[in-house]
Amino acid sequence: MDEKTTAINELSKEREGYIMRNDATGIEIKCTEKFLKHWEKRGFTIVKEGLVHFLEEEPGGDF
Repeated sequence: MDEKTTAINELSKEREGYIMRNDATGIEIKCTEKFLKHWEKRGFTIVKEGLVHFLEEEPGGDF
């Protein structure tokens, strides 16, 4: 398995994380607890906590 496939597989896994939003810019991001404080320092607040996918699979199976 090559590096690209491994990274895609890792990002496609469902994991515990957060959906965060910056109300000033309207930008919404997904992150894990490891990066939570970094995003909060940039004005993001938690919208939802739970299972998230960082990379959604496109219909047909291609990314």
